[in-house]
Amino acid sequence: MSRFTRMLRDLPARLFLAEADPRVYSAVRIVFSAVALINLIVLWPQREMWLTDGGMIDQAALRPVHVTPYLTLFSMFTESLGVSLYMIFSAIALVCLMLGIAPRWAAVAVFVWHVSYATRGAIALTGWDPALRSVSFLLMLSPLPAVWSPGGKRQPPEALRAPCLNYGLTLIRVQLLVLYWQAVLDRLDSEFWMNGEFMTYYLLSHNARWPGLWVMQWEWAATLLTWGVQVFELVLPLLLFSRRWHLPAIVLGTAFHAGIYLLSHNLLLFLLAMLVFYTAFLRGEDLDRAQAWLKQRHQ
Repeated sequence: MSRFTRMLRDLPARLFLAEADPRVYSAVRIVFSAVALINLIVLWPQREMWLTDGGMIDQAALRPVHVTPYLTLFSMFTESLGVSLYMIFSAIALVCLMLGIAPRWAAVAVFVWHVSYATRGAIALTGWDPALRSVSFLLMLSPLPAVWSPGGKRQPPEALRAPCLNYGLTLIRVQLLVLYWQAVLDRLDSEFWMNGEFMTYYLLSHNARWPGLWVMQWEWAATLLTWGVQVFELVLPLLLFSRRWHLPAIVLGTAFHAGIYLLSHNLLLFLLAMLVFYTAFLRGEDLDRAQAWLKQRHQ
């Protein structure tokens, strides 16, 4: 059997059944919960507009045009009080998940929350909402070790260090690859992405933070940036999967989305949502180095 054949044969086991550092799962759990909680808090002032029957769209009008099955707890919570109480309950579930208190039940409640508000408030969804929803589903199915949680203090150190299967991290990583590559493929049908004009139009639009005539003086740079985004999103996932290049790729990806945030209005949550995915690419040795650095700083 050739080396390539053996590699293909062993690939599923390496991707889904290999050992993973439990701290990485806990880091994903904490970062995801924090970002999802911020998203809920941002949605809170607009809850009556998007989530009650007295808001913009009554559910009777929404159900017939909903493409997927209409699954939402907001079928029961239709008034302001019920919606508010359910959002408070979901916020508590997110805090519990962040702290590692009854994490499996909290993860289920958090996933139901994401499905419920995505169904009821479909017209208010943004690009980071499906990203958070997909992670909430995968986290619900993933190992949820007691590292960095109150329950972990009652367990012996060797139990906390016991490795977990890495299938959950792999699925989150693959989800990021799909997110980037699907975006690249979708843009191939766009005239403005292919001819390099997209970023020029974007920077002149109401979505840009600093629209103005200055953009026309840098049209050549905007053209290069348009094509550069395509190449970057094609290559970045491959670098993230590399043991050698994953840390530089995380830094580059974070800088990339920070740049999008700086050039755009209201995209901070998009940046934070992408950090959830990048956290899943961390490895145990990365956390060891970070822990050693922090320990040295506090000596």
